Amino acid sequence: MTHKHKFTRLSILISGLFIVASPFAHAADQQTTEVGKVTVQGQDGGQNTGLIQAEESPKARSSVNRDYIEKQSATSNAYQMINLLPGVNSYDQDGTGLFGGNIRVRGFNSDQLGFTINGAPVNDSGNFAVYPQEYIDAENLCEVNVTQGSTDTEAPHVGATGGNIGLTICLPEDVRRFRLETIGGSNSLRKYYARVDSGKIFDDKFKFFLSYSKAQVDKFKGEGHADKEHVDFNSRVTLDNSGSYLDTAVMYNKALNNNYRTLTKAQIAQYGTSYDFGTVIPVHQPGVNGTAQNDSTFAPNAGITTGPKNYYYNYNLNPFKNTLATMTGHFQLTPKSAIDVSPYMWFGYGTGGNELQTVTEGNAGTLLGGGAQDVNKDGDTKDVVYAYEGSLTKTYRPGITVKYTQQLDDQRVVFGAWTERARHQQTGPYSAITNGVPVDTWLSNPADYLLNQDGTALQYRNAMTISTGKSLFAQDNLNLLQDKLNVQVGARYSGIDRNITNLPSQSSPATYTLDKSYSDLLPSLGLRYQLDQADSMFFNVAKNFKAPGNFSYFNLVSGGKFVNGVYTGGTMRDVPVNKETSVNYDLGYRYTSDALTFSSTVFYVDYKNRIASAYNQDTQTNTDYNVGSVNSKGFELESGYSITKNLSAYASLSYIKTHMDKDLPFSATAILPTAGKEMPDTPNWLSGLSLQYTEGNWFVFGQGKYTGKRYTTLVNDDSIGGYVSANAGGGYKFESSTWIKNPTLKFNVNNMFDRKYLSLSSGSGSQFTTNAVAVNGIAANAPSFYISPPRTFSLTLVADF
Repeated sequence: MTHKHKFTRLSILISGLFIVASPFAHAADQQTTEVGKVTVQGQDGGQNTGLIQAEESPKARSSVNRDYIEKQSATSNAYQMINLLPGVNSYDQDGTGLFGGNIRVRGFNSDQLGFTINGAPVNDSGNFAVYPQEYIDAENLCEVNVTQGSTDTEAPHVGATGGNIGLTICLPEDVRRFRLETIGGSNSLRKYYARVDSGKIFDDKFKFFLSYSKAQVDKFKGEGHADKEHVDFNSRVTLDNSGSYLDTAVMYNKALNNNYRTLTKAQIAQYGTSYDFGTVIPVHQPGVNGTAQNDSTFAPNAGITTGPKNYYYNYNLNPFKNTLATMTGHFQLTPKSAIDVSPYMWFGYGTGGNELQTVTEGNAGTLLGGGAQDVNKDGDTKDVVYAYEGSLTKTYRPGITVKYTQQLDDQRVVFGAWTERARHQQTGPYSAITNGVPVDTWLSNPADYLLNQDGTALQYRNAMTISTGKSLFAQDNLNLLQDKLNVQVGARYSGIDRNITNLPSQSSPATYTLDKSYSDLLPSLGLRYQLDQADSMFFNVAKNFKAPGNFSYFNLVSGGKFVNGVYTGGTMRDVPVNKETSVNYDLGYRYTSDALTFSSTVFYVDYKNRIASAYNQDTQTNTDYNVGSVNSKGFELESGYSITKNLSAYASLSYIKTHMDKDLPFSATAILPTAGKEMPDTPNWLSGLSLQYTEGNWFVFGQGKYTGKRYTTLVNDDSIGGYVSANAGGGYKFESSTWIKNPTLKFNVNNMFDRKYLSLSSGSGSQFTTNAVAVNGIAANAPSFYISPPRTFSLTLVADF
């Protein structure tokens, strides 16, 4: 145990020493750098790791570019790509990135961050969740940027109290090219990728690329796998010689993943870290007319819903498919004025959860719709029968941003508008199970749904949310003092109108319609002062807001009763939660020279009306609720340094301290002692280190990430320790021939030292486990965790033809 603490502290020390050394490198650079002269060799300023760029924004901002992305495993998702950046705390479920993961930046969860692709928002339109495994293939991803504390003035977000993460797809190549790639690795990993680039055609006015990939990998524990198909397309039309163009991109994804089981500490102690979903296939009890039967107590099904290996793995699935189409039309009206028109369309369809459920037949007086029809076809409606049920979501989401830019002498003015209309249908249909296999895994055919006695579809939930997002924005970018001082004053008025229609279902049997609107004026001020050619300082203050997720609008009627299978009466209450807001302050210093790029930020976040799961006196239940204020403060450092022509290093170091102001109501008589506590899953310390050596046709790199201790409950009565994970890789580019160009072999290893650690399972910024130990009469509720993926390898061969 002592050795472990020394190791993790050493990781902080390495990053800290490297960053603290930056001023000394700064001094050395000042002795040798001529003012007005910059020597460029590859990328300057220590940026050739691809992990840091010379930023000019007057706010905290970090990014990774193609130089870094292309060295990582091509199955990696965006969260893995930015894991070393300051303020970023992320995990992936299996090492490949195909199963997804979660991310927090400055303690803000992914559903509190804005997430865009080519400027189009891709947070779930209902609850603002993000699914990183669904998006651009890594081979086509050119940049991932992070603004740690605040979104941009023109950002199309109504669900971001934190910063923004933006993905940008690569442009097509100028020269015709056909690329093939194959990947193999641990746990039967295989990926096949093909891309064709048209090169410039039609008088050099048009170019495009089209790619297809197929990836599969087995779970590292338990049964099951991830199976993914993906298509990316991007094109550019050059409209004239003034700089006008039209970019069009389409990204399609289809995947069928088995879930990993999360575990409590008690389960790990009892069953071990390999504990996962079971392999017992559920079967129906042979039907006997006139006899009440129950599949869940049928002897061959023993262990499916109880015991150490419960819940059949192949009924813990996440089938999903989605399409995102984006377009950016940039029209240069005059040399100093332009308009950008950026429409987009998102379609998503998928289901998930634990799909093994039971259906109770009949009982017309006390069940919705009279209860289910004869599911097991034994001629009666007396039985409890296994069925396949998933949380089905279907989303249609068109939107558009229009922006006008006018350049004046020392001033650039931008103003515009954004709007979208998301149609978000959430149902929970049931499908029959035949010989242990669901009739419809994707729940895509209504003809296969199980029915109630009255002929309606049997549904666990049934709601439609239509969300209309909108924003008006303006920003004035002014250069003063002979361009040394840059001032950005901006504001956006953003809002969302929600229309919710709840139809009768098992979980919410009443019919009701509800309209809710949330909006706020979000001002921002950014200042950047250029001290000299290399040194600059910046300050930024910006307000952000997040509307409540649409789950807050469900189950709003209580106190009714069933009469002949129809729910009547009841009292409808108002939505118990309002918007949450934050004000973020950044104060920073940057330095850029031939060999060194360095950035530092001190930040403070004032977070109001935080949404959390709390006790509601009106409903006497726990639900999303505004529970008070949280403040966060800390600092973030990052540095890239070209040690020699061939050897480069990158390091980051982050510290954050969070503070909850109030105790949290839990029941009519019990209070959770959260005042003065820290937010869960927000480690005080994070650090990253990367070393890269390149010479001729080959490269090699190693990188490590330290994630500090963090609490796992709101009352801070449970925690998980800090850990270090390390990845490495290398590659060699062979000589081209007449028929094959740039053949490259690449090797990557994830979690190189096979470290064992836990990651908190909490996919929402509001849903945390309250207390792991009984307190104030409140029973203990153990948090659950994902198990760290073991050491995994991948080998990639790619070539152009």
